[in-house]
Amino acid sequence: MKIHLIFVGKTVFPEMEDGIQRYLDRLQHYAPVQVHVVKPEKMGKKMDADRVKEKEGQKILHLPRPQDTLIAWDERGRQMTSGEFADLLSRMQLSSWDLWMAVGGPLGLSDEVRRKANHILSLSKMTLPHDLARLVIVEQLYRAFTILRGEPYHK
Repeated sequence: MKIHLIFVGKTVFPEMEDGIQRYLDRLQHYAPVQVHVVKPEKMGKKMDADRVKEKEGQKILHLPRPQDTLIAWDERGRQMTSGEFADLLSRMQLSSWDLWMAVGGPLGLSDEVRRKANHILSLSKMTLPHDLARLVIVEQLYRAFTILRGEPYHK
């Protein structure tokens, strides 16, 4: 299984990017990981918030194949413990398809992305800055693999 992370826009804070890269490097030990950065849309007179999310959503949904698994990270999604997330990841490893995870831009994900996602998960009921959400997601992926392998990181 290959893991694909879809981020809308670049990571703004260099210190967050350093942390994200640290966990991406660690994840390579468990599974190939690829980051896809979708160019964000700009709001203006011709582009309201819904249209921005729709256009970004189209870019996101263009990436995975129909048989791949898509997880949408959204504050309205299901919250899980690290162990539950590891169990979900374990079940996904049984398929030969790729796993895609989408994190929206400042306005979030479109309704279409949420409808087409196989799972909608939430990191918190609180709204997190996108850079921080990215860091938490890659850390939780790493943590999930260490849980599945019985490695001491999770302790």
